[in-house]
This record gives sequence, structure tokens and C-alpha cells, in this order.
Amino acid sequence: MTQVSSYERNVVRRASVGDMLVRTAARNPDKRAFSFRNNHFTYQELNAAVNQCAYSLAELGVQKGDRAAILSHNCHQFVIYWWALLKLGAIVTPLNFMLKSGEVEFIINHSQPVIFVVEDSLAQSVIPVKHELAGVKHFIWINLAGNEAPEGWMDFDSLYADSTPAREPRVEIEAEDPATLLYTSGTEASPKGVLNSHLNYYIDILSAVFDLRIGADARIITGIPLYHVAAMYLFTAIVAAGATTVMEYAPDPKEILDLTRDEKITHWVWPPALYTGLPMMPGFDQYDLSSLQQCVVFGALASPPVLEKWRKLLPGAGFMNYYGQTEMSPLGTSLKPEDFERKSTSIGKAHMPIQVRVVDHNDKEVPVGQEGELVARGPAVMLGYYRDEEKTAQTFRNGWHHTGDLVRMDEEGFVYFIDRIKDVIKTGGENVASQEVEAMLFQCPGVMDAAVIGLPHEYWSEIVTAVVVPAPGKDLTEDAVIGFCKQHLAGYKVPKKVIITDELPRNPSGKIIKKKLRQKFAKA
Repeated sequence: MTQVSSYERNVVRRASVGDMLVRTAARNPDKRAFSFRNNHFTYQELNAAVNQCAYSLAELGVQKGDRAAILSHNCHQFVIYWWALLKLGAIVTPLNFMLKSGEVEFIINHSQPVIFVVEDSLAQSVIPVKHELAGVKHFIWINLAGNEAPEGWMDFDSLYADSTPAREPRVEIEAEDPATLLYTSGTEASPKGVLNSHLNYYIDILSAVFDLRIGADARIITGIPLYHVAAMYLFTAIVAAGATTVMEYAPDPKEILDLTRDEKITHWVWPPALYTGLPMMPGFDQYDLSSLQQCVVFGALASPPVLEKWRKLLPGAGFMNYYGQTEMSPLGTSLKPEDFERKSTSIGKAHMPIQVRVVDHNDKEVPVGQEGELVARGPAVMLGYYRDEEKTAQTFRNGWHHTGDLVRMDEEGFVYFIDRIKDVIKTGGENVASQEVEAMLFQCPGVMDAAVIGLPHEYWSEIVTAVVVPAPGKDLTEDAVIGFCKQHLAGYKVPKKVIITDELPRNPSGKIIKKKLRQKFAKA
């Protein structure tokens, strides 16, 4: 009788993310997979470099199930490391490159990685606490800025040297094995570690093809930081489809315009801040952006004037609002281009692999049009929060993932985002959705950017507070902003205080960090 090994049974039908690269390299070996600066990789070259890195990491003792951390901006080394770990069944743990030393220490000691890869320009966030990271066995240096590695650190590029074997790793990987450990942005509280599985990323491919319409001819800029689930989703979809991406070190408006023109980029995926800022770039009118076929807005809704401007600039492109969460890999809902004209303020309908409902505080489904919490289920939902069973159970109660987002759903099934439940301002016995007030502020003459928060108040409990950034060359006063809001909002929703500032704190994915605003202005 023919004997089949355990590995053979596994590899013949498994859902392993690393195998996507193997298959695409076999179909399209000479097609460009991605570029970063002057580094260009075909799919065959990328697969070979990934295998060489996997071999070296295995030699260092990295095994299936190990966590392996990285603190870096986008670069080709990040991609090679991440996909090598996928093939080993290890779990990549990327850190936000804006973190300070104490925050790095918390995440590293919570995730307990065996390897920590650090970009040279970010080492100042690691070296002061290196002696506190007891579980890390190997520190590896990415040399992007030409800084010499400290004594005892390895050079990352040595992991995929030409002399290193490039054979495929023989590791049994199951669909429900963890693939990534992503720490949430922590805009409101300490970050939580989200475990996403290989299956989660396979499900992403279904949505990328069906909902985002990404195919082999797509050309996409990867400027969103790779530690962010949206960037991992997009890059994985690009690999699976055999498409091409051009990678930025970090989002740079001029570079985005240059790359779009020169590389004939077909898809944009950016937060509202970039859609607002790009038209203000010098020489913007001279750029040929006609290659763009689809423009996705994620993280929040762009203001109506901004969207209207872009739709006139790019009449041949489709526009989409996108809502997702790290906990859903990051699926959720999206508004398709054909629905944009009549439903422009909606975040759309559930993605193909996801089912959503709107429920009250007792988890009972609410009537159409009534506000409630968005809950979801489907194979894109995370495995759970790392080392936090209680939080996982609370989030998954009654068989649904609870998003913490306040929404309403209309009679056609379109979802409208109201606010994060914890961002709802309780003032004088009324509840005010900060995003509703923000949407009105974006229509106020002279306002370029805005955030609305609740600040403590002895009488009102909280007061609605607008923090606004004036448009270039515009004089903006507190009285003008309040006066405009009084014309368009119910009295209890009108900001009682307006703070004018030069900029709003955002994380690299474009989300406003309201926690910082509350901390700063509550003291004032």
C-alpha cells in the first residue's frame, strides 16, 4: 500500500498564504511583483528571496508558531521577512514605527518574539529598552539609511544572500494556524494583539476580487504602512492575483502623484486626509492621473466637497467608501461605485464573505433605520485577541463579533456609520455623534480638517468641542465656526468650544488619535 506522509497530506490541499506566492511565481515567473526604490522583484525572484530568508531564519531556530517582530517602514526587506515567516508557519508581529521605547517594550514583552528586526533609523526606540526584551534571541538590522549595526546585531540582507539555499520549506501549515499578530492602533486604549489566520487572508482574496475588483492588470501603490492590516490585505491580494505594486517608504503626496503618472497606477487606497491634501500640491493640475480606475476611501468618510472635486477630476474612475477592522482582516462593508451617486454617505453593504447585523445593547436586532452596534460573522473574523481570552469572549458573545461601532442600516441594507460607541459625546442628557458634527464642519468655509471630541464639564457632563485646522490662507474664528453650525445643527449638537490648531494628530493609517486631543485639551 502506498504510504503518504503527514506533510504530503497537508501540502496537497492546504490553505497556506505562502503558497499563493509559489503559485503566482509558477504562473508568471517574469512578471514584476513589486518595486521599492531601485529594487525590483519579479515573482520568481521574490519567491527565491523569500525561500532563502526562510532557510536562514530556520537556521536561527525560528519554528512554526513562533512570533517574530519587525519595526520598520515599508521596504523590500519587510516583504521578504514577512513572507518567509508565512512559509515557516511563524507569526509576523509588526510594530507601528511611531511607537516610543516604552510602547515597544510593552508589545515585545506581550508578544514574546524570538527575533526582532529593526530598521536602522528606528533603532532609537529599541536600543534604550533592549536589555528589557528578555525573550528576543536575535536582533537583526535593516540598513536603509547607511547606519552601522550595533555590535551583536545581524545584517538583514545576509539572510537572503545568493549562496543561501532557495528550496521551499517543508512545514505543515493548517488554515486556522495564526499568520499575523497585529496590535491595534490604540487610538483609545492600550493596544490589543489581534491574531489573524491563514484562512482569514484566503478569505480576503475572495473579497479583493469580488468587492474591490482587483485583477492581474491592477497596479497599486503600497504606501499604507505594512504593519497595518489594510496594507497586508492589499499586498496579499496583489500576490494572489499576479498584479503589480509600487511600494513607498511612507505616504508622500508628491511621490504618490509621480508614481501614479509614471507607473500608470490603476487603484488608489487612501484615507480622507490624502484625498484632501493631494489637490493642494504644487503643479497638481499638470499630473496625468487618467490611468486611475478605482479610488477607495478608508478610515473615515471624505467630505462631500472633496469627493465632488475628485469625481470631476476623474470622471472615468469609480469611487468606493470602505469600512473594515483589523479583527475582520480587515473586511466589513464597502460602497460600490455604481451606488456612490445615491448613497455617498454610506459605508455600503457587507463584503461577500461577511454577514452583518445592527443590534441593541441586549444583542437584539433593531428595526430598519434605528441606531445600534454593528456586529459581524464570517470566516474573515480573527482567531481572537492574543493572551486575552476574556476580551475575546466578550467580543464574540452570542456568536457575533462586536465591532464597537454605532451604525444604522436602511431598508436596502446599506450601512451608515454614526460613530465609535466610545466617541459618542454625552452632553446635557443628549447623545451627540462626533462624526455627524465633523461632517458639518467640513462644509464650513475655511475649514480644512476637523475633529470633534467631548471634554469634561461640571454642568453639561461633557461639552461638544471642535478642533479645526484652517485651510491655507483662510482666517478662521471660533464665532464663525459656531455660527455656521448653529444654522445647520440642533442646538445640543453645536460645539460649545472651538479650538483652532495647525494640525491634528493622526496615526500612519490616517485615523485621528482622539485620545491625544482629549489629553491635551482636557488639561487646558
